Amino acid sequence: MENKILKQAIASFMKNFGVQIKIEEFQHDNYDLRIDAVLKIKIQQMELKFFAEIKSTMNSSVIGFMMHHKNDFPNTKLLVSNYINPVMAEKLKDNDINFIDTAGNAYINARPVFIFVKGNKEKKLQAASFKGKTFTQSGLKMIYALLCEKKLLNRPYREIAGASGIALGTVGQVINNLKKQGFVIDMRSRGKKLTNSKALFDRWCMDYAEKLKPKLFLGTFVGPDDFWKQFHLESDQGQWGGEVAAFKLTNYLKPGNAILYVKEEKLRDIVIQNRLKRAEKGNIEIFKIFWPIDDKEDKPIVHPFMIYADLLEINNQRTIETAKMIYDQNIARYFRKS
Repeated sequence: MENKILKQAIASFMKNFGVQIKIEEFQHDNYDLRIDAVLKIKIQQMELKFFAEIKSTMNSSVIGFMMHHKNDFPNTKLLVSNYINPVMAEKLKDNDINFIDTAGNAYINARPVFIFVKGNKEKKLQAASFKGKTFTQSGLKMIYALLCEKKLLNRPYREIAGASGIALGTVGQVINNLKKQGFVIDMRSRGKKLTNSKALFDRWCMDYAEKLKPKLFLGTFVGPDDFWKQFHLESDQGQWGGEVAAFKLTNYLKPGNAILYVKEEKLRDIVIQNRLKRAEKGNIEIFKIFWPIDDKEDKPIVHPFMIYADLLEINNQRTIETAKMIYDQNIARYFRKS
C-alpha cells in the first residue's frame, strides 16, 4: 500500500508541476530511523534529495512525529500521504514540514524552490491496505505489550493475551502478521525475536492515536487550575498520562491539561473522590486502561512509550520538546540493539 501511495503521489506531483522525481531506493536503513524511500526531485538544473516518510492517513500524531524527527537526517524529510486536507496542510506548512499527496497537494520549501498547493480533493486508491490483525485495536494493544517487554514474545500465548488485554485467539494472528511485515523473526530453537522495533514503535504511536485511543475514551471532565497536585488517585485505580505524567517524569513541562488512564470500574469512585464534573471542553481527559497494573506497586504514571505518544498527539512546540527529552532519556535505550 505504501508503494502505491508513493507512486501515485509522485505521478500527481510531476503532472501538476512538470518536474521529475526519481525513487533512488526503498527502506533506507543507514540511520537510527528507517526511511521509507530516498527521493530525488529535479527542477531545472537543481537536484533536491529528500528522505520520504509514507503515511496512509494523516493525524495529529503524524505531525508530531515529523516535528520530532525533522532535523535528525542529513537530508530534508518529505511526508508522503494519501490525502492531506487543507487544515492539515496549513499545520504542516506552519511547521515547515514538506509534503506531497496523491491528490496533488504539496508543500516544498527548499531554497530557492517554494511550492504550496492545498485544496485538491482526495483521490481514492484502488488498492486495499494490508489485511490482518496487526494494526487493529487488539493488535495495537499487543504490540504495546511486546514493545514494553520484549521477552513476552516467547511466553505462552495465554500470558501474552493477559498482558495485552486481548482475546487468546488473536495472539497467533498478530504474531503471524508481524512476521509477514518484518517485525518478528523466528530463530527456531532460540525462539522468536522482535526486530525493526523502532520502526514498529513509530508506527504504533501514530496508529494508536487514530485507531485505539478514541475507543478507550471515557469522558472529559473539568477541574481547577493545578488540580493534579492534590488529585486523589490510588494505585489500583489508574495512572497519569500526557502532560502530568511528562512533568512527573522530567520535572520540565508544566501541565496545562491532563490525561488519566483508569480502570473503567473505578471511574465513578475517581469522579466522586475528586469532585469532577463532565464538561465538553474540560481540562481532564479520561481513558480506559488496557494493560494490567499491579495494585501493590505504586506506579503513578504510565510507561514512557505512552507518555511520548500522548505528547506527539498534542504536538505543540512545548510538548514536542518534552517528547524529545523523554525519548532521549527514557526510550532510546529500548531500540539500540534491535
